Amino acid sequence: MDFIKEADIVVVGGGVVGCAILRELSRYNVKCVLLEKEPDIACGTTKANSAILHAGFDAPTGSMKAITNVLGNRLYHQLEDELDLDIKWTGSLVVAVNDEEVETLKELLERGKNNGVQGLEILNREQVLEKEPNLTTAVAALWAPSAGVCWPFEAALRFAQCAVQNGAEVIRNCRVTGFVKEDGKIAAVETNLGAIKTKCVINAAGVYADEIAYLAGDDSFKIHPRKGEYILFDKTACNDLVYGVVFPTPAKNSKGILVCTTTHGNTFIGPNANDMEDKEDTSVTAGGMDQIIASARKLIPNLPMGAAITEFAGLRAVSDTGDFIIGASEVEGLFNAAGMQSPGLTAAPAVAEEIAEAVGKFMPLEKKSRF
Repeated sequence: MDFIKEADIVVVGGGVVGCAILRELSRYNVKCVLLEKEPDIACGTTKANSAILHAGFDAPTGSMKAITNVLGNRLYHQLEDELDLDIKWTGSLVVAVNDEEVETLKELLERGKNNGVQGLEILNREQVLEKEPNLTTAVAALWAPSAGVCWPFEAALRFAQCAVQNGAEVIRNCRVTGFVKEDGKIAAVETNLGAIKTKCVINAAGVYADEIAYLAGDDSFKIHPRKGEYILFDKTACNDLVYGVVFPTPAKNSKGILVCTTTHGNTFIGPNANDMEDKEDTSVTAGGMDQIIASARKLIPNLPMGAAITEFAGLRAVSDTGDFIIGASEVEGLFNAAGMQSPGLTAAPAVAEEIAEAVGKFMPLEKKSRF
């Protein structure tokens, strides 16, 4: 077989998780290549999400979501200056509008403490209104000072740029079509551009991660897309909305319809959470818009809908395990970073460290003297 390239490690998927993994692996004396099927990186979930760096109180204690969320948040506090990331450490509020929801806040507080989140506290109504005067329905809120918002596309770009500066390569418009295996082990990646010889593949393919794994012979998990729709407001509306990150008390399959600022000064409401079949369906719907508006009005009754400027939707990669899938596959040479729904953005640099550690048990990884 003819090869267009040889690499020690191939990363499949150029979202924020794949780019963070590429950067982490570029610390070592190995040749790394990232393959992205789209014309640019960050064209999937990374470009259409809530952009929140979560504190880490929501995920079940001991889950990979919880572990990597809390560590990832801490790493972003370090990476902010190192990579010149656009981050606003606004803190976040989970708002209760009745006594029953206050009990849920107490559960989240305890879970957050168990997860290792620092600085959590429950605020009374007066303290909530001092931070966010428009939350007139609030009776209490869980305050998480370590949370913030970032610019996800920039984060992915900065990770990729750092990796390339350290010798890695990014190939765009490159779709994985199959794998070559020898004695059950990964030997090459087949793409629309030709075959790439490698013994190690990192699968960070977002909503397509299960399909990439299946091509390699791993059918241990399934991914389904969950669509979230949003409404974005003009910057002039911020005084009528919020200055930070505001969640409702969470629902079973979603953190709920939030009201949230962005690093650019706009505010949005959303997302809803609808399980889909089509992994390319990012359409917005009238029903979805109605649902978002009705839910957001539970937090802010007088939404300035005249200042809404656009709507958009994104897809989250939800695994059938209910948790992130991180580490070595049953197929030798394949490593998965899959099911990266929320808090995947926050967890990305921590997931990258987990993957590097797993790869280091498969092949020797020697750190570069300069990175």
